[in-house]
Amino acid sequence: MIRLTLKRRVFVRHVVSVGLILATASLGADWAFSRMVLGQVDRALLDLALTEANATAADLSHPLHIHEMSPGTGPPSFPRLDKFIQYSVVDLDSRIIARSANLGTAHLPTSASLLARLRTGEKVFETLDDFGGEPVRLLSFPVQLGGQVYAIQVGTSLADTNATVRLARILFLTASASILGAVVLTGAMLARTVLRPIDQIVGRARMIGESALAERLPHPGTQDEMARLVETLNDMLARIEESFEAQRRFTADASHEFRSPLSRLRAELEVTLRRPRERAEYEEALQSCLGEVERLSHLTDELLILARLDAGGPPEAPRSVDLISILHEAVKRLGPQALHRNVALVMDIPPELAVNVAPAALSHVVANVLDNAVKFSPPGGDVTVGVAIEGSSAVVAVSDTGPGIPEDEMPRLFERFYRGSAAHHMEAPGVGLGLAICRALVEGQGGRITVTSARGSGATFRIRLPLAS
Repeated sequence: MIRLTLKRRVFVRHVVSVGLILATASLGADWAFSRMVLGQVDRALLDLALTEANATAADLSHPLHIHEMSPGTGPPSFPRLDKFIQYSVVDLDSRIIARSANLGTAHLPTSASLLARLRTGEKVFETLDDFGGEPVRLLSFPVQLGGQVYAIQVGTSLADTNATVRLARILFLTASASILGAVVLTGAMLARTVLRPIDQIVGRARMIGESALAERLPHPGTQDEMARLVETLNDMLARIEESFEAQRRFTADASHEFRSPLSRLRAELEVTLRRPRERAEYEEALQSCLGEVERLSHLTDELLILARLDAGGPPEAPRSVDLISILHEAVKRLGPQALHRNVALVMDIPPELAVNVAPAALSHVVANVLDNAVKFSPPGGDVTVGVAIEGSSAVVAVSDTGPGIPEDEMPRLFERFYRGSAAHHMEAPGVGLGLAICRALVEGQGGRITVTSARGSGATFRIRLPLAS
């Protein structure tokens, strides 16, 4: 199967469409012109028949006759270039009463079916394909004279009429062919002109590889469809560049996070194995290695969660869950950690409230945000959990009394592997993936997570979730 290019498909469809339009228009014009010319012939025959009938009715004192020269005796002769008339008068018994001179000894046909129609008073038009070597248009016209019904038959040659129709048909065909030829030429040039910018865009796009994602397609400087195509492609390139940059940054950060505990683990093992040691020293080394392994395991789990979210895997279906019970469970789990750090957990929440989310995702987000609040609150500080209803959403607010977040760090707080200055200063555990996972989970449930803070005055995370209907 031959596959045509877009340019050729556009050209072929354009030519076929115009060809069908021209064919339909030519056939319609030919039909209308033929009907118009034949109608003129019929009107001329009817006028002549009425004239003859009136002339005969005005001269009833004489026998029926044709109001012209005496009829001849020769065969009918129809000069092609002469517009002639031929007619006869017959009674309803098909007896010829009179005929025009140019008919000679010939007579116009009067079939039984024709006479039957004439008896009903019907005017009958018919075409004789060959009468005297010519096509003839014939009108049979009933007329009542002296109590007797007669038929006046008037005929004329269609040779000139048919020649005119054939000439018009040739003109229609020639004009259509000329127009179609012009359309073919202009269509080819138009398709080449219109699609040339697309060829240029394709050529330029092929030059943009992974190492040149910062390049953009040149804007045509117009406000048409081609400009919108270029703008759309440039926007797509910007998103791809951003995605590649995030992937490179993610890979570099993940490698760094893996390298540090692995290096410490290797160094710990190498030092331990250099010489025989006491049982207590081995246990201490193993405990240190176990801590690094747990750190690697936690990092691997979070990377797997992010990988599943990035892959667009099927999330847990949202359903109506009790927000208050999930908050109580999270506070209960973090109670020992808060007690160890001498941080008070304060809850200001209603007795019950249902939200439409996946319970596992909500539990993960609440636990992570509460863990951060406890981790960054100083000894003697407070972590407050509040719930409010705003429109069709429930807002969970978690506030701490920690060092706060500098304004310049706020835009990057939910980026992967980003750890603020407070995390480095307080040597808080973590790899900077928790908040990135929280944002992905909350937005996947149709919610939103935001943060407000000022240096030295703590931070407040707000988790906005859709209420259950």
